[in-house]
Amino acid sequence: MRRFVLLLGISVLVAACTGAGASGSAPARTYNVATGSDQLVLQIATGGGLVPVEYTLTQTPWFALYGDGLAVIQGPVDASYPGPLLPNLRQLRLTPAEIQKIVAAADQAGLLGPDARFDATGIFDAGTTTFTTTVDGKTHKIDAYALGYEGGVGDATLAEARKKLTGFEDEVGDLAVFLNRVISDAGDYDAAAMRLFAGPIDTSEQNDQTRQVVAWPLSTDPSSAGEPMKAPNTRCIVVTGPDLATFLAIAKTANTLTLWTYGTSRYSVRVRPLYPDESGCPAS
Repeated sequence: MRRFVLLLGISVLVAACTGAGASGSAPARTYNVATGSDQLVLQIATGGGLVPVEYTLTQTPWFALYGDGLAVIQGPVDASYPGPLLPNLRQLRLTPAEIQKIVAAADQAGLLGPDARFDATGIFDAGTTTFTTTVDGKTHKIDAYALGYEGGVGDATLAEARKKLTGFEDEVGDLAVFLNRVISDAGDYDAAAMRLFAGPIDTSEQNDQTRQVVAWPLSTDPSSAGEPMKAPNTRCIVVTGPDLATFLAIAKTANTLTLWTYGTSRYSVRVRPLYPDESGCPAS
């Protein structure tokens, strides 16, 4: 996953020093992209590797761009332990011209061609980066295993394709420099829906007394609500509207080790904010 330098303030300073405000020269062609608020234009996600099933349930794309200009990005990760329950997702608005510039760069990186997979060899326990781009009503998907670790790539053509993908990642990961403007409107991502992954905890655990304990705030019983997942003893519950607001009021101060009580039972909870093009629980 690439770190968004712009959220650390570094790129904001760089852009300011180079004369922010313009989004650079226009691309040579105009790309036909969707304009709807729930229509995906570009997504970059890294997942997989030797990680627990529970972890994959809460993974989010680190960049997602929609037709109305909404960009959802991952902000800096809190290194404290236990970490906060809610992920640090940020959002900002891009102009139509800026969307065109990003899509043009995606085109130059080879993301608008046939679906393909560019793998490295001799590298283990790495993630796969997936680029999903929709232009002219057609969705293109490019996968690259262990992107950024190029020691296992001997073929020159493959190495060049991966180099272009890495370069595009770097551009998108530093939007203030790439778009040549100050990114000042990034705020917390306001998800309209969220998946809650709840599972029972053995109350005899010796370290329970050191954990934060809060009451489950919803009327639904976490032991039977929602849908069962492949992860052992885990259920997915999707919350929206008032239920989401009620949950967030407590979740904003909860952490990954918080115990949630319902009756005499205790539960662990993980969360996955839904993006505008997503709904429901993941396929189990």
